[in-house]
Amino acid sequence: MEHSVICEPVEVSPEVLVKAEHIKRPVASEPVGPFHHFHDACELIWYRQAFGELISGSGVFEFEGQTMVFVPAMQSHDFRIEAGEKEWIILHLDPALVSTLINQGAHDYLERILCCAVSGAQAKRIDTLFEWAAELAENASSQREQLTSIISLILLEMGKASHMAPARENDVSSKLERLRPALDLVAQNTSTPIALEDAASACHLSPAYFSRRFKSVFGMNFSEYVRLFRLRLAARRLIGGAERVADIAFSLGFATPAHFTAVFQKRYAMTPRAFRKFAREHAENTA
Repeated sequence: MEHSVICEPVEVSPEVLVKAEHIKRPVASEPVGPFHHFHDACELIWYRQAFGELISGSGVFEFEGQTMVFVPAMQSHDFRIEAGEKEWIILHLDPALVSTLINQGAHDYLERILCCAVSGAQAKRIDTLFEWAAELAENASSQREQLTSIISLILLEMGKASHMAPARENDVSSKLERLRPALDLVAQNTSTPIALEDAASACHLSPAYFSRRFKSVFGMNFSEYVRLFRLRLAARRLIGGAERVADIAFSLGFATPAHFTAVFQKRYAMTPRAFRKFAREHAENTA
């Protein structure tokens, strides 16, 4: 049966930075996948025991045994994992954390999907680091500094590992790639309204077809995507600076501060001011 590309709702709150999942399946478990998707969190995955495939726009990577995977934010991907006993740990990373590490010059290879087979002493180090990260992520807001250090160590290990080449090409993600110009338009124009017609034109599609295709890929309409993208930017600016809430609202294209506050609270379950206060208090507690 065909499966659509969707925007998976993985939320990593900007003040937490990391969300962890530990998945373990018994010997009699069924295969996993396929489930073609993307999300605005980066993924760092440690397959302790699994046989399967990572399917991406870069191609199909086949893996077995102990494998580490990195998927940047908004990169379309899919996994197929064979039946039988399997275990893995997923670390969902706030993209701002990864961007900071890239800007520091130590992890420039993180701008693409990576799949690395590891073994021996390196596998033992990686396994320990993932265990520590998953444990700290349970109380991530009070363990930011330690978590950031461990994530950096994991990514350094990834840089040292042997990066797999794709076993074959893949064209499934072309459904998403066709819409990339519209996503770029959103990212490059954060303060002014973006007409559906302009987004469709950037993709060389009619507005009606673009609208249907965007909804089928993202699970939301274009205007909703723009709103959520700008709310994400707002959350980061509330944490990282001292701008007035009203200035942030106007600079991101919201008609009034009151409207911005209402949609922000609906998304994050607290007002912008409460969100900033919460983030600062947790930052002070970890200083």
